[in-house]
Amino acid sequence: MQPLMNQDELGKEFLQLKLNVSRLRSPNDGCPWFRQQTFSTLRRYLLEEVYEVQDALNAEMPEHLQEELGDLLFQIVVLSQLAKEHEWFTLEEVICGLNEKIIHRNPHVFGDEHADTAAEAQQVWSERKSLEKASQDHSLDGLSTSMPALALAQAYLGRCDFSNISWSFPFPALVYDFETRLVSHPDGQEAGLGRMLFMLVDLAQRYHLDAEVALQKINEQFRQKVGEHAGNL
Repeated sequence: MQPLMNQDELGKEFLQLKLNVSRLRSPNDGCPWFRQQTFSTLRRYLLEEVYEVQDALNAEMPEHLQEELGDLLFQIVVLSQLAKEHEWFTLEEVICGLNEKIIHRNPHVFGDEHADTAAEAQQVWSERKSLEKASQDHSLDGLSTSMPALALAQAYLGRCDFSNISWSFPFPALVYDFETRLVSHPDGQEAGLGRMLFMLVDLAQRYHLDAEVALQKINEQFRQKVGEHAGNL
């Protein structure tokens, strides 16, 4: 790890990054490929970089992670440059907004509130976030439906008080069987869950079904059910 930069050095590097991206997009002496890029065309590259960061995290390779975080930062700066060209917002506004959000959601650090445990800190954070999202209809608003279906389902269930929502599984015996196998799996619960998920994907393949699409449809049904429950409160 290199010695930490002082504020002036860090500011110069940050400014150079902005100038580099601006130069790439320049209609006069920039890169023809970069000039052709739009918000739509850049989506795939943003997703690729996110997954590559995740791969580096899974591999626990610091040097690789450093490189991939840089690539992800590059995508953020490029997208902010496009937004500036559209006169929507600037990278500086992105950073200022982020700083304001961090301070607002963590009053136990930057303000007068107190949180002695991680659970208390999370509660404070959730309360502050709910104030920001007061216009949302229910707890699932704000979660991107572009997430992979399995990740979205996990996020949905993590956000909801599942016990208060009428949502029945058609095969309770199968759910019980899965849970029994999971708890007693010889390789551990995580491995057992992975095997069961893989088995379900294999089942989808044999019946020529798209497992991702199937779960997306259930996610949408669940989202509608949560919306109906919120509307009845």
